[in-house]
Amino acid sequence: MHDLKIVNGEKRFDDYTVFNQVNYTFMVGRTYALVGPSGGGKTTLLNSIGQLETLTSGEILLDNRNINTIPTLEYFRHFIGYLFQNYALIDEASVQQNLNLVKHHRIAELSRQLEQYGLDGSYLKRKVYTLSGGEAQRVALTRLSLQNPLIVLADEPTGALDQQNRELVLTSLRKMADEGKLVIVATHDDHVSQWADDLLDISTFKAAF
Repeated sequence: MHDLKIVNGEKRFDDYTVFNQVNYTFMVGRTYALVGPSGGGKTTLLNSIGQLETLTSGEILLDNRNINTIPTLEYFRHFIGYLFQNYALIDEASVQQNLNLVKHHRIAELSRQLEQYGLDGSYLKRKVYTLSGGEAQRVALTRLSLQNPLIVLADEPTGALDQQNRELVLTSLRKMADEGKLVIVATHDDHVSQWADDLLDISTFKAAF
């Protein structure tokens, strides 16, 4: 059973402490809602887990191995997948090109994966800028499925979506957890907070003044 542990995690920017004394264990097979006020450190904590930021002090351990000892390319290829509010797709590229950014896949496989999210193979030739927000997030979910990471980090993934597409995202993330992934969602959405198995409020890890 894989786990991800934050041990005495602290992040400061100059004299400002974003969070400190974060001690928490995330387990695969579960979904976590990371909540707190805007600017409170949710994205910073996600990015620390994703190796996009470095803790000021403390450790993040994946199966008791400090993630900073794992080469970044290996970490992103095998362990970490992101789902963003703004989709993080290349607007001028086709859906097929976006899906093949990490690893090349056959067209039949791309079409099969798209169909899981309500899109057919005709979308492969579409430029991303022609897609609606819901369609773009479905492409981002398809890319995440193709990557098949152990840990899914989702930063406000439902923030720009209507109810139907929000439910699709949450159902998809739940399925990923059920398949043995660890899913952490930073959110302001009360519906997402209630959907998650566990709630982590970043505001409880503030420095005492």
